[in-house]
Amino acid sequence: MSKYHSLFPELEKQITTFTNETNYDTESLIALPYPYLASGRGGGKSLFYFDTFFINLGLLKLNKIDLARHNVENLVFLARKNGFIPASNEKSMQSILHLPFLPWIVRDVYRATGDKGWLNKMLPAILDEFKMWTTKPHTTPTGLYRYVSKADAKKIQEDIDTCWINIHDFTEITHFNPVNLNALLCRNAKLIYDLQVEVDGQGDETLLTKSDQILHLLDICWDNDNNFFYDNDFVKKQLTDVKMLSAFFPLFVEIVAPERAQKMYSHLPHFLGNGGIACSEKDIKVDTLKWRYPLSIAPYVYTIIKGLCDYEFMEDAADIGASWLDMVISNYEKTGQFWEWYNVENGGTDLPSGPENRPIWGWTAGTFIALIDTLGLD
Repeated sequence: MSKYHSLFPELEKQITTFTNETNYDTESLIALPYPYLASGRGGGKSLFYFDTFFINLGLLKLNKIDLARHNVENLVFLARKNGFIPASNEKSMQSILHLPFLPWIVRDVYRATGDKGWLNKMLPAILDEFKMWTTKPHTTPTGLYRYVSKADAKKIQEDIDTCWINIHDFTEITHFNPVNLNALLCRNAKLIYDLQVEVDGQGDETLLTKSDQILHLLDICWDNDNNFFYDNDFVKKQLTDVKMLSAFFPLFVEIVAPERAQKMYSHLPHFLGNGGIACSEKDIKVDTLKWRYPLSIAPYVYTIIKGLCDYEFMEDAADIGASWLDMVISNYEKTGQFWEWYNVENGGTDLPSGPENRPIWGWTAGTFIALIDTLGLD
């Protein structure tokens, strides 16, 4: 058994610990129809939308298919109940939106089961979500899309999940075309089309047109001088000057040409530390940014490594992945916990700035398992 697989028995044991059932509304949680794997963050017993993508990657590798499917079905239940998928089943988070990963989560379960009837039941929610993100109030004058809370405009600064936007002043969040959101929507359109073909033998061609349109417009976020993607402030008509790991999302969703991927790859050293890769470049100039170097978080680690692998930067992907996996193992041996955040500079869990660090199972464990598979360490 490899040193990485040595943690698998503990990972499987913790699945039981974090599996939760909310059969009736509580003071803080909305009832869900099926058992689910709580992420371990927030209230501890909550289902989180964004986290579920990474949690399910781990569950499916551990052959926990029923639990992974139930996670998806609970998200679709929330979509039907609210008209959109909120960040969590926590009552306090019903107006917060996370990145739209539903097509990916459904695809992964479908690949594991081959159940076309189930996929057909999931498709309406996937389509509804895509339409929500590509219509008002998410539209902008550039033709790209933006984050907007489902709450009253006065509550926007409170209700947007800043962990995934994270570089802008709260009052100006809605002024930006984020690279990660638009890259994901570009790929989602094609992914939904492919899922439709799986069910009916044909897909809606307008989805492919929409994908091509977003891909073309993403050039707005490309800086030819720096050869990197930056979020676009469409009000001020300028790009940010902050390099964030989220800007590598076009590699993760495989929508950039190899030549552009090579240019982006050249920026990788600016993000690296002894424990892998951080959320921002080292020499960041925004003092108010909380999610900055040397902080590292599992979802970003997975998306960058998957992107590097898909563009055949395998040596760097392996080095970064092994450094991060070793850091996670080392801290588990010291603390008996997986953590929400890690410090890539010293390899620990102490944070020089930013969010409070907490033990977590969810995305850290899911990413840990998924990276072992992605990097061929089985």
